[in-house]
Amino acid sequence: MPVKKIAHKTGFDVVVIGGGSAGLSAAFAARQEGASVAIVSSDKLGGECPNYACVPTKSMLAAAVRYDDIRRNGGRFGIDVKRLTFNLSAMMERKDAVVNAMTGNRRLEKILESEKVTIFRGAASFIDDESIRVGTHIISAKSFVIATGSVSKIPPIAGIDSIEYWTPREATSITELPESIGILGSGPIGCEFATFFSLLGIPVIVFDIAERFLPREDAETAALAAKTLMHRGVAFHGATRVLGVAKSGRQIRVTYQTKSEPRKTVRVEKLLVASGRAPNVESLNLENAGVKRNATGGITIDAAMRIKGQSLFLAGDVSGLPAYTHTAHHEGTIAGKNAAFLAQGKKKYASVDLSVVPRVTFVAPELASVGAMPDELVAKKKSFTVWKFPVGALGRAVIESERIGLLKVFVEKKSNLILGASMLGDRSGEVIHELALAMSAGITIDAVQSMIHAYPTMSEAIPGLIPS
Repeated sequence: MPVKKIAHKTGFDVVVIGGGSAGLSAAFAARQEGASVAIVSSDKLGGECPNYACVPTKSMLAAAVRYDDIRRNGGRFGIDVKRLTFNLSAMMERKDAVVNAMTGNRRLEKILESEKVTIFRGAASFIDDESIRVGTHIISAKSFVIATGSVSKIPPIAGIDSIEYWTPREATSITELPESIGILGSGPIGCEFATFFSLLGIPVIVFDIAERFLPREDAETAALAAKTLMHRGVAFHGATRVLGVAKSGRQIRVTYQTKSEPRKTVRVEKLLVASGRAPNVESLNLENAGVKRNATGGITIDAAMRIKGQSLFLAGDVSGLPAYTHTAHHEGTIAGKNAAFLAQGKKKYASVDLSVVPRVTFVAPELASVGAMPDELVAKKKSFTVWKFPVGALGRAVIESERIGLLKVFVEKKSNLILGASMLGDRSGEVIHELALAMSAGITIDAVQSMIHAYPTMSEAIPGLIPS
């Protein structure tokens, strides 16, 4: 059945739906190609990461890490820590100031206006494949970029609707600390919040259906990260299903089962749901634009970020590709360029390249990775060697009194090219980029190690690597 059209429409070359990392990048990229552009946002410009997720979480963690570092190591550096305390209100005020510095005072609006991008406020819904409704506005475009991000995925647990649980958004807006907290999910979000609360002395219980912390990471470095968390009092229940939750006075009763063991119950004051996110598309009425879902419920796109045969592009979390802010920027740029090309009748298209994507989980110390992990390499029948270095042996680690850490690099036997790397340690999020650059440029491990590295730095772990 053909999609119904609306006659006598005026509008833009490109309309971007969503004002987050992907949407902003798409709008700027389309403007750089000379297209007329509008952006539609139902929330604060900047999206989830700077306003509610990455930036506030890392700001909170920065405060908690500093407090814990001084508490543990202050005496070694000649600092009197006998009366050391922390002020949660001041921590959260600083977090708000950091967020405001990035997205407040109409900063992003002013940048968009300077680029001559028209801003519409409100929720968008498709009327057909050429037009959307936003409040009282009907906006048409020659092509659209959908960059509406994702929403917290709430698991179907008995009683979940009867309690007041936190999502990560609520957890970054707390005014007081709970006496105890349960966290559903041991991925990056769950582990980062477990780090924050445990650093401030709050008992934490983490539940996950996965066998281990950070299941997508290298097992050895993830286990070392888990060890540091458990040393701070984080309890982890892996291979566990949460069967039900219920209010119990001021607490929440959590019933769970680990493998085939008997059911158990534990009580916590607060429950944080960090068990994943889902594409935010349900209110868009995509069926009106002729969009069909694939077998898994997602939307199939090509390397140009385009839905096949349509003038619709996806970018960011909504695309189903790896969900990181840095990949969202890249995808948005590609989608915006291509949407402009299509609107202008050009035949050329840019392609997304996610072959080398570094990532960082901000536990303490940081865990950073790039490329394929051993499980994936084994599954692909790759022939590789594992190179290791204990970063606690570095001069910089001794100077900083941060001796926990391990660098692992996975090297193809035949070519000596780097296939992936994982590092737990102070500043690992910075060190990993040297290995990512080597992967992107096709530089062998020998060539990377032969470069002179400054002393004393954490990057010296790279020339120190040896095959295990």
